Amino acid sequence: MHIELKLAKELDIGQHQVSATLALLDQGATIPFIARYRKEATGGLDDTQLRDLHQRLLYLRDLDQRRTVIIEQISEQGLLTRELKDALLSADTKSRLEDLYLPFRPKRRNKAQEAREAGLAPLSQTILQHYQDDPKGVAPSFITKVPPFDTLDGVLEGTKHILLETLTEQADALGHLRLQLWKKGILKVQVVKGKAQDDSKYRDYFEYEEAIAKIPSHRALAILRGHNEGVLKYALNLPEGMLDTPFFTLAQASRFSMQIVTLG
Repeated sequence: MHIELKLAKELDIGQHQVSATLALLDQGATIPFIARYRKEATGGLDDTQLRDLHQRLLYLRDLDQRRTVIIEQISEQGLLTRELKDALLSADTKSRLEDLYLPFRPKRRNKAQEAREAGLAPLSQTILQHYQDDPKGVAPSFITKVPPFDTLDGVLEGTKHILLETLTEQADALGHLRLQLWKKGILKVQVVKGKAQDDSKYRDYFEYEEAIAKIPSHRALAILRGHNEGVLKYALNLPEGMLDTPFFTLAQASRFSMQIVTLG
């Protein structure tokens, strides 16, 4: 969808209002100037509407620029399918775009890569295809003479890293997981050992937890400041049973989680 049409639809204003405002912004006009002296051109958009439009415009333009770069990079790798290109073109957020790009992003050498080089990729595929079976039944045939894959535990550990990396490259699973974390995630905050002082301005957060979706901005900022100053530490916890949602069955992410637990 064209940016002007998308902005008009999202902000519930006329496309002619969007076009006029974009033209003024691109000419260097400021929001206060447009709001005060160009009402006739924008159809009476006020300061708040103009700022919302401008902020969203910058986001969408950045999104389109990043989309172009990603499509070019994947195309240069010879891996740009019609289906993938359609998905990239329809991505409406930066996080969705980056999730789709993740499998094609140049990778640093890591444990999953080492495991693949040791020939464990077929084992990971076998485990996914036969996830009800005990992986220890087929893993011994993948033992090599090169540490750490010269033992059964080493092979299973390497395969686990491949499965973990594969899971993190599932764009739909990542998007849903991000949404579920926002809806159901619990932020747990604790004081760093040795930093618990009674007069600390962060004492209210020494033992604190709250649903992340309910944390007001001022409280989140206080926790982040405490973390940056080395006083607080925090973790985002998943509620029990989260991986049992219908989506994970649909996306077969349960296979990943099941085998990661088994291999662990």
